[in-house]
Amino acid sequence: MRSSYLVILMLLLLTTAVQAIDLSDPGAYFNTFLKTRADLSGKETVYHWTGKVYGMVPGERRTELFAFEGFSVARLEKAETGYLLLTREAAFFKDPRTGQILETWRNPYLKNAETQVIHIWNDPVNQDFGFSAEEMPLISKFLPSEDLGDELVFYMDIFPYYESPLPRKQYSLFSQSDIYQAAEFFQFFVPKSAIADSSLTSLPCNISWTRVSPWMPFMRMGDRKGNLAFVCRGSKLDGGFDALPSQIKDYVKEKNPQFASAPDQYSEHNETSWTYFKKLMDAGLIKP
Repeated sequence: MRSSYLVILMLLLLTTAVQAIDLSDPGAYFNTFLKTRADLSGKETVYHWTGKVYGMVPGERRTELFAFEGFSVARLEKAETGYLLLTREAAFFKDPRTGQILETWRNPYLKNAETQVIHIWNDPVNQDFGFSAEEMPLISKFLPSEDLGDELVFYMDIFPYYESPLPRKQYSLFSQSDIYQAAEFFQFFVPKSAIADSSLTSLPCNISWTRVSPWMPFMRMGDRKGNLAFVCRGSKLDGGFDALPSQIKDYVKEKNPQFASAPDQYSEHNETSWTYFKKLMDAGLIKP
């Protein structure tokens, strides 16, 4: 009898805690998003993901090209109208059979011609989460979510469309079009039980990320028809950079150790795989 009473009491306390955070309140909703994406205390957080990269050519079956693994390291910084998210992200193309990080790769679309692999080293990938007093009541429109019962999922459906950093006239072998056009879909799944704990400054979170994009520049596909599909899933790591798999940590420490931490200062413009490739190409670090 006593144990039943304790169970009922615990359920009542949990219900009270859940109700204590009212997500219909714009401020509470915004803070929940920030706790999901990073850590309100300003501590660094790391997201880690794994997945695959497929090639899709009209009229052909899909081709599994790479295993794919990456991470982002970020921290929040208070700003006048909200927060700044300072981020670096790195991701690596791997042999789908052995799991080894590739330095060179044989392209099945080009009769297995060997090419140098250029991994993703994006520094920075910053975001300005600043909202005016007039915008805050609409915060759930800017940062949408959906109630899944035991979880809340924040999501972002992004369709980049802009002039390519690699115009075909100058980079015909490495560029599919003068326009960069892609689609990216992010989902952040957060347990409601964690949202209810107001003492937490960072919320546990599982993620899903899918991208449909042009061929990566290093593939040397020119303007051949087709696209890449990146399909990944992952989570926020409790232990930060140190909790990443040893293969990833060791590779970062050897190649680009600054990616073990977030940027020190907010800056623009953000790096992309295309702008990074252009820098290497223009510096003569990639063979024509």
